[in-house]
Amino acid sequence: MKPEISTHSSCSHMRTCVQLEKTSPLSGAESLSAHQKNMQTLSAAVDNLLKYTGFQDRARQNCVDYRLEQNDVYLPDLPAAFEGYTILHLSDLHADGLIDEGEGILRIVEHVPCDLAVFTGDFSYEDAVEYSVPSLEGLVPIVRSISSQDGIFGILGNHDSLEITPMLERMGIRMLLNDAVQLQRGTAKIILAGVDDPHFYKCHDLQKALSAVKPEQCVILLSHSPEIADEASRCGVNFYLCGHTHGGQICLPGRIPLFTNTRCNRSYLSGRWNCGAMQGYTSRGTGFSLAAARLFCPPEITLHTLHSGSLLGEIYNSVQESLGGWLKTAGHAVFA
Repeated sequence: MKPEISTHSSCSHMRTCVQLEKTSPLSGAESLSAHQKNMQTLSAAVDNLLKYTGFQDRARQNCVDYRLEQNDVYLPDLPAAFEGYTILHLSDLHADGLIDEGEGILRIVEHVPCDLAVFTGDFSYEDAVEYSVPSLEGLVPIVRSISSQDGIFGILGNHDSLEITPMLERMGIRMLLNDAVQLQRGTAKIILAGVDDPHFYKCHDLQKALSAVKPEQCVILLSHSPEIADEASRCGVNFYLCGHTHGGQICLPGRIPLFTNTRCNRSYLSGRWNCGAMQGYTSRGTGFSLAAARLFCPPEITLHTLHSGSLLGEIYNSVQESLGGWLKTAGHAVFA
């Protein structure tokens, strides 16, 4: 059954107002131009560091070493009809910066049929509207190569302007801007909700996105970053999908990030995690930001497989939560 989708005009108005504020030189808010200058300075510093240490070529080649990650998720509230339901997850493509123009991504996704496909923000590399809209043409073959029974959904990230939304929807990506849809198997339903960027634009409205959700329903949330995980857990979200951190992008051996992309518990920075009863997964990202460089942190495309909760799954989740508790120290954004 084709998912029902709600309109997002009120969210568009809020995002438009925030974008105007952040691009105004008279605004006291954190401005987009100042943010861009800081990122350009950091990008040059990273490039120089890699060049002088001899890692530049290796780090650049790592950007196309795409990995297909498999993640099994045990959800006690998942209806039995959704047992084995698969979600193809891509995040932070920064499509206009891909050094292979997306060919490596396409080769993987065209061979991974799924029930649902999701993009958790940062379609663009450049922040400015005049650059981001034409640059998205490179996404078209990737989107067309995805075989997804219930369609393709996406949310905006901190690199994405509201103006790219119509183009993404024409490609076939249904954008969720503080909205939710129902996915159905027979008479069973689950909820897919999505919020606007909670990191830079801070236009997320979790209450609005979940306003029509019934207490007994299983909820999957798309959020660009893990920064609102605690709030989502309190709101009864079952599974939280995000990206934004790039897993650190440049890491020490063992995937230990030198810098991270958000203020949150370090256990939320990459891979699977728990927040209370809620399951979560943070993608390392499919593209890169600032510099064409990855070290000990390969780009990923993720296939999540949902399972109805079982004793084995509950034990597994409990162990993950306990391990995550040892890592709950704050990280701070550098790669954005």
